[in-house]
Order: sequence, then C-alpha cells, then structure tokens
Amino acid sequence: MTTYSSSNCSQKFSVDVFSERRPLSESPWLRIGEFDDLSQAINSCKKVVDDFLSYRGNVAESADQLVADFLHHGDVPTINGAENLNCFDIYEYLTQRCGEILNAEKLRLR
Repeated sequence: MTTYSSSNCSQKFSVDVFSERRPLSESPWLRIGEFDDLSQAINSCKKVVDDFLSYRGNVAESADQLVADFLHHGDVPTINGAENLNCFDIYEYLTQRCGEILNAEKLRLR
C-alpha cells in the first residue's frame, strides 16, 4: 500500500471568470479565488452563476430566456487545477438553476 504525505497530495484549485465587460486594455479573465478543496471551488462557481441569476431571475419570461441572458451577459466561471474537467458543468448547473428560479417565481405569483 502506498501512502502519500499531505504535501504530495495538496493541490490548489483556482476559480477564474471570463467577462467581456472588462476594459479592452485588461485581460477578460479575472481570478476570484484559490481553494484547497474542490468543493469550495465548485461552490464559488455556483455563486457566480447564482449572483447573476438572482439579479435577473425576476424579469425573465422563461428558463430558456434566463439561460440565454446569462450566456450573453454573465461572467463565466472556470476551475483551474482540476484534472477532471467535468467537475463543474456550467451549462448543466445553469439549466437546473434557471428552471428552479422560474418555478419558484411561478409559485410565488399564485
């Protein structure tokens, strides 16, 4: 059995966002954090999406419109340092959250 010290297994995960709203003289990429734990990095990505949706969710007419609104205007988070590129699927999470938000809004209006 092979054992590893914590120093050999430690890996940082950085979360960067891509934003087209940044000045042309600056990089469109902005680092928003570094994390020791992958779940913290994933939660950071989810927060980027959720923050945008909480701002725009009450004006969307459909989940598809909300998804399109995010894809056109939202900051897109990515995780660097993760060997498994599927650790956070922004499109899956975005679709799920948009559906949840619109369903909650419909229930609220009843």
